[in-house]
Amino acid sequence: MLKNIQGQILQQKLSPQAIQAQLLLAIPTIALEQEIKKQLEDNPVLEDSTETEIRKENEPAEEQVYENDSDWGDFIRRKDSGSGFTGTDEERTDYLMNKQYKFRESPLEQVYRSGLNSDEIIIAEEILGSLEDDGYLRIPLEELRQDIFEKYGYDPGEEKTEAVLKLVQKLDPPGIAARNLQECLTVQLNEIENALSNDDTAHRDDIELCKKMINEHFDDFKLKHFEKLAKDLNVKIEKIDELFGIIHKLNPAPGKQDTAADYIIPDFIVKEADGVLNIELTGDSIPGIRLSRKYSEMLKDKKTDKDTREFLKNKVDSARWFINAIQQRRETMLKIMTAIAERQKEFFLSHGENLKPMYEKDIAEDVNMDISTVSRVVRGKYVQTEFGIFELKYFFSQAMKTSGGEDVSNKVYMEKIKELIDNEDKTKPLSDDKIAELMNKEGFSLARRTVAKYRENMRIPKATLRRKITS
Repeated sequence: MLKNIQGQILQQKLSPQAIQAQLLLAIPTIALEQEIKKQLEDNPVLEDSTETEIRKENEPAEEQVYENDSDWGDFIRRKDSGSGFTGTDEERTDYLMNKQYKFRESPLEQVYRSGLNSDEIIIAEEILGSLEDDGYLRIPLEELRQDIFEKYGYDPGEEKTEAVLKLVQKLDPPGIAARNLQECLTVQLNEIENALSNDDTAHRDDIELCKKMINEHFDDFKLKHFEKLAKDLNVKIEKIDELFGIIHKLNPAPGKQDTAADYIIPDFIVKEADGVLNIELTGDSIPGIRLSRKYSEMLKDKKTDKDTREFLKNKVDSARWFINAIQQRRETMLKIMTAIAERQKEFFLSHGENLKPMYEKDIAEDVNMDISTVSRVVRGKYVQTEFGIFELKYFFSQAMKTSGGEDVSNKVYMEKIKELIDNEDKTKPLSDDKIAELMNKEGFSLARRTVAKYRENMRIPKATLRRKITS
């Protein structure tokens, strides 16, 4: 049983600025580009410095974003009115289209905007960081809590962990972080039900029947035993067919939402020259941002009315903070990647050999930062090298114990699994169960599920695909 240690720092409600700073560190480069574009849309005193330079070259006169103060006042009214925007239908449509965030936010971004406190965010981060490619959470919550305890020195407890998991499962796409197909489909059905009007009893009844079929008659559901399901649910077979139609519209693998996610955009580039590693941040497409001189001057102008000046001051303060946060992100990212490269220098110089055991706490100590900061930089980020692209977490070891109680890196386990597969009879390749059995006999305590996970991480196909047929 884990110790129930709760640090006071993990109970605090984070300020919007702190949440924004965490978000900027956590998101990858491609999402940062969209976050900056969103800020450019929301804050008029921020401007794209790249676009401004291009316009200056092409336009003889200084750009005027608003021709007069009445236009500026109209902008303030629009911004302050929220959902009560009162322009024409055409203006309203244009306004909403411009305001729309054009790219779906990742679950991690949604977590940072959800209003969770700091320890709940940590739990959510660990949940999302433990998901498999199909979006399922297949590690036990006890193991997840153990990971949190090892990193942060406290156990959030079963009840809180379960509660945060339920919140994560409601993010877009619904059903993410489900522990099995039943839970995944049930979460999505609940979301559909919540969107129905109170008087839509017919559809509510259908959703309830779907949930009952999935949770109480799952085996018959999987085998499509229509007659038995109709009898057990006390409905006609035609109704069962309707229910299957509803369920078939759900997503059984919410982690595979977007094929574009298969294309990896690295966040760092590491190049070697004469034995020296050079580290760069990617992001040529990321807009450069700066304060608008026009609106900065409006703020200083004594002729600007009080309400406008107050509005401008808030926007300028927010813009300055965001610009500084972007710079801080850059410095933090480079500092942590540099520390990783320093500890794994042999790996980079040998083009993928000699990977050393390394833990997030080691990097946290090297750069004198919290381990949570290191975790946010590492999670979901990639580095491009001259010999391939690697996820940053590849460089970190997971502490594991042998049956004799000795601490070893999970890389040792992976190397042993690869050795067993390399030496197997190719006409009768080893199953994951057999590999786990052989590993345990040699003192490596390992479950079949973990064998499968490590095998997939090494891009080794399962036994049926490794089998060679001989004549």
